[in-house]
Amino acid sequence: MSLLVLVEFKVRTDGDAEFLRVARALAAIASTEVGTLRYQWFTTQKPGHYSIVEEYVDADAAETHNNHVASLLGELFAVADLVSIAFFGELNKYLRDWIDGREGVSVNRPL
Repeated sequence: MSLLVLVEFKVRTDGDAEFLRVARALAAIASTEVGTLRYQWFTTQKPGHYSIVEEYVDADAAETHNNHVASLLGELFAVADLVSIAFFGELNKYLRDWIDGREGVSVNRPL
């Protein structure tokens, strides 16, 4: 079963241009990753808020992606705050450790 991840970010003051540059770079890299099924950014109705839909073949592919783009994720978090993240599917240890103690996280497992 695949892992679906829905994330919302809020860009800090004057960070939109840098956020968009990094988001586009992340999407370009994700498009070449074997285990990444979907990686699509969206604007929201709230100014400075952006959402992404990510889908991976499994949690290990999500971990591989995060490790592959770690420096870009650092740049993204330098200009934006995580508002919420929702996981749909089974998590591995890496993801369980990553969400431990974070606010705005929901984990949804298959029936």
